Amino acid sequence: MFLDDSFRKWARIREFVPPFGIKGQDNLIKAILSVTKEYRLTPALDSLRCRRCIIVGNGGVLANKSLGSRIDDYDIVVRLNSAPVKGFEKDVGSKTTLRITYPEGAMQRPEQYERDSLFVLAGFKWQDFKWLKYIVYKERVLFPKQGQVQAVSSR
Repeated sequence: MFLDDSFRKWARIREFVPPFGIKGQDNLIKAILSVTKEYRLTPALDSLRCRRCIIVGNGGVLANKSLGSRIDDYDIVVRLNSAPVKGFEKDVGSKTTLRITYPEGAMQRPEQYERDSLFVLAGFKWQDFKWLKYIVYKERVLFPKQGQVQAVSSR
């Protein structure tokens, strides 16, 4: 689900709590969108007809398979969580169109993210939206289960 500043008009998603909707998240989402430079698909992505897509996970199954160039031949390359690219291009390719993650699976250093890809948060619980707000506002996140403050990616 891609959100823009008209998200409040979508009655259906407002009825359900995450991951099925955004109930109770209106203020957090509004705060995030107010400072986010881009929250729509890029024109290049929006016009793409998804003819050939590939999803690349982070389980290591591609190690030493030399499939990088074949992966890069796909129109859209979707990477999940912290699936590494840098240093593994021969095996996993260098192209990333979308990176889908949830907070616990996100990479911790901004330089690990591809600058020309779209970051997609998979918000499964209300804390995930709060995490995204912390990232956007460059705040520190308190993880209640651990009881300590940890730095998270600033991107």
